[in-house]
Amino acid sequence: MKLRFSRASKRAMTIVSMLGTAVAGALLVGGAFAQPAAPLVNPPGVSISRAPLNTDPSTWVGCTHVANGGPAGVPGMLCAPSIQTGTPAIQAQLTSQRDAYLAANPPAAPGTPNPAAAAAAAAATAPVVCGPNPYVTAAPAPAGGRGPARMPQNGRGPIRVAFITQGHEYEREQLAQMLDCLGDDIKYSHIEYPAAELALTPAAGKNFFDVYVFFDLGGPGVGVPGPKGEPGYRFYPDPSPALKRNFEALVKSGNSGMVFLHHAAAAWPHTWPEYSEVVGGACDWYAPVTVRGILDPHHGYYGNTQQTLTIQDRNHALARNLPATYQVTDEAYACAWFPESVKPFATTSFAPPDPLVNLNPKRQFSNLAAWYKASENTPVFYTQVGHGNSPWRVAEYQLMIRNAIRWAASPEAHAWAKANRTRIWK
Repeated sequence: MKLRFSRASKRAMTIVSMLGTAVAGALLVGGAFAQPAAPLVNPPGVSISRAPLNTDPSTWVGCTHVANGGPAGVPGMLCAPSIQTGTPAIQAQLTSQRDAYLAANPPAAPGTPNPAAAAAAAAATAPVVCGPNPYVTAAPAPAGGRGPARMPQNGRGPIRVAFITQGHEYEREQLAQMLDCLGDDIKYSHIEYPAAELALTPAAGKNFFDVYVFFDLGGPGVGVPGPKGEPGYRFYPDPSPALKRNFEALVKSGNSGMVFLHHAAAAWPHTWPEYSEVVGGACDWYAPVTVRGILDPHHGYYGNTQQTLTIQDRNHALARNLPATYQVTDEAYACAWFPESVKPFATTSFAPPDPLVNLNPKRQFSNLAAWYKASENTPVFYTQVGHGNSPWRVAEYQLMIRNAIRWAASPEAHAWAKANRTRIWK
C-alpha cells in the first residue's frame, strides 16, 4: 500500500506559527511588541501546544498493540492523540510572539500579487546545481563543444548504492538531481517499498549493493478512530516477519554500509525498536511514542530553520574537504536521539524554545545533526538534515553525503565496524 501524508494536514494537535529573530528582538519585557520598521523575514516554525496543557507524565496515554487495528486489518500499534504539554510560561510567551507576528504580517488578500513569494517559489523549483566534486579530477569533455558536461544520470562508478524511498512525500526531480551530483565513483538504483524488501537481504547486499541509502518512512501512521470512535488516533503497522528477519541478517552480515537521511529516523518507531537502534535514534511527530522505555508526547519538526552545522570530528574520513562549519536552511528535529550509542560527527545550532512540547522530562534534547556508529557489523551514518531541496543545493551538504557513502562502502569502515561491533539483537 502506498501511504502518503502531509505534515500540515496530519498534525492536528499542534499549531505551527512563524517566528524569527526580528520578532524576538522586538519583544519587550512583559510581552509588549514594537512594530519593526522593515518587513519581517520568514522565520523558523515554533510549536505551540493547545490548552489545557498536560504536564503530568504519569497521566499520559501512549500506544497499545492490537491484532487488526489498521485499515487493512493488519497488526500494529494503536496510538492515542498527541499530548499537549510544555512549560506554561514559555508557551504563553510563544503565543504572544505568534499573535504579534500575525498582527505585523497580515495575510494578503486573495488574488493579491506577492513578488517575494513568487521569487521564492521560482528559486525552490530551479534545478539543483552540483557543487565542486573533489573526487573527480577532470570532467569529461562535452560532445561537440556544446557547453559543460552534465553529471551522469544515476551516477557511474564502482560504489553501488540502493536508494530506498516510500512512505513520505519529497521533491523527486530535485532529489534525483542532487543524487546525480554524487560523482563518478558512485552509482545508484532507486527502489521503493514494498519492492525494497527484496533488496534488504544479505545476498542482495553481497551481490548488488555496497551501500544502502534510506530516505524512507517505513511503517507510516494513518489516522483512525479510537476504541470508542474518538478522533485523533493513529495506527502504525508492524513490519512483516520476512523484512525483520532479513534486515537483521543483513545488518549482522556487514556486507553493506548504511546511510540514513532525515525522516528515515522515523521508520518503524513504534513497532520495531531494533531498527531505531540501528539508526541511532527514533522520531514520530504525530502521536505519543515510547522509545527506550520513555514515553514522549510527540516529537518535533521545525521547518525552514536557518542552522549552522559544526563538524565535531575533523579528522574522520566523513569530514574530508568539509569546512569546520557551514550553513543550511532546513527542517530541524527534536527527537529521541541516542547520543551515548553513537559517534558525534556534526551538531546544529538549532534548539527548540520549549523542549517539553516534544520530549518527556526524563529525556534531554540533543543537538546532534549527524553521527556514525557500528550497528552489529555494519558501518552506519545518519544526518537529520535533508528534508527538502534547500540543503540539497548546498555544496557542503552534497559533499557530506558523498563522504558518507564513500566511507560506508570503504574497507576501513567495515573493519572499524567489526572491531567496534555493537550488539542490537540478543
